[in-house]
Amino acid sequence: MSSRLGLELGPHTIRAVRFSGLPRSQVRTLEVSWDPENPGEAVAAVRAHFGTARRVYAAVDLSLLRVKQIELPPVPLGEKRRILSLEPDRFFAVRGEELAFALQSEGDLVFAGQESLIAAWIEALGRLGPLERLEPGPVAFARAMAKANASDGLALYAGDDDSVTVLRLADGRVDWVRRLPGDLSQAVLRLRSDDETAAAGPVYVAPLTDEIGQALAEDFPSIDPRPLPTLAKLDPAYLTAFGTGLATQEGWRESLLTAELEGTLGRRRRVRLGLAAAACAAAVAFAVLSLEASRVRAEERLDEQIAQLQERASSALALQQQAEALDRQADAVVEIENTRPNPLEGLLELSEEFPEDAWIRSIRSAGGEVQIDGYAGDAAALIPLFENDPRFEDVRFLSGTSRTQFGNETYENFSLALRVVRAP
Repeated sequence: MSSRLGLELGPHTIRAVRFSGLPRSQVRTLEVSWDPENPGEAVAAVRAHFGTARRVYAAVDLSLLRVKQIELPPVPLGEKRRILSLEPDRFFAVRGEELAFALQSEGDLVFAGQESLIAAWIEALGRLGPLERLEPGPVAFARAMAKANASDGLALYAGDDDSVTVLRLADGRVDWVRRLPGDLSQAVLRLRSDDETAAAGPVYVAPLTDEIGQALAEDFPSIDPRPLPTLAKLDPAYLTAFGTGLATQEGWRESLLTAELEGTLGRRRRVRLGLAAAACAAAVAFAVLSLEASRVRAEERLDEQIAQLQERASSALALQQQAEALDRQADAVVEIENTRPNPLEGLLELSEEFPEDAWIRSIRSAGGEVQIDGYAGDAAALIPLFENDPRFEDVRFLSGTSRTQFGNETYENFSLALRVVRAP
């Protein structure tokens, strides 16, 4: 299916431009004869050559339309179209004929076409794909000129019915348009005294011959005539078909609309908007679900890695716990040793208070008890010394004393036991 198809409906021929690729990198053209009263055969030929399209845009040549500048109240386009439809013969020279109108958001140009013909064209073109727009040819031509950086000036191009379309461009829009009978030379003569084209700026002509160039130079001495620009290496004759293929979804109400086509396009746009919103919501939901699934998978991978690391580190953790336990024990031992009173220091201090006739022969420690053996003139006097010192308790003799003679002195042999008071 073609991505996009632009068509120009002329008085005797249909020119078609097919766009494909992104962004519209491939362009193909086709020209077929047609009868505006019986469009089916020509449309079938276009379909046989190009197939169907995802979107179809068409422009109607000025020779098949009426155009007039009409000043209407500043109301929406739909309301302006309703005003024109109520009394079409008030604005155009018709009698008992229904018209379809194309208006512009800016300016007062109004294009009109026979509604029955336009309805037949819409039906036939629908076989090529969804018809997005049916617009006046000059509007599509102006869009193509703007694409070629020729948004301002005067354009003259010959049609297929011995007529010349003359239009004035301003900022990429059609500011003024006229269809003149005859060839380009005759059209130039008729424009010679026209105030509407006196200050038109650049003049684009197709075909631009030496004769036409000389005539334009005489009538517009300040202007250098130029040929119509080329887009996508196409013949300038396809500018209108190319220009309508460039149309966007914006400004669709400026098309040549019948009530049926306006309703169809409106419904189609609402459906597309709904589908786009649904697709957007689905994409957001999918993204959220994907993110949640990704998070769950990431957590599962982390749990697996943690389990593997815990298994590998179990032995190291056991050794670490043992080392920590030994460290705590060592700290406790150090603390106990630092706070435990030293019995030898206490005994050394007490020995200084011993009587002069007392001395210690041996000190032994067993089972938390200290045994002191020695000699003293009065062994019983030693008991109060130890009992009055808070560092010792349970002071007693292990056995009775016995007397021993050393020289001329008599001493008592004693064996005394006591306990060291534990630190709080």
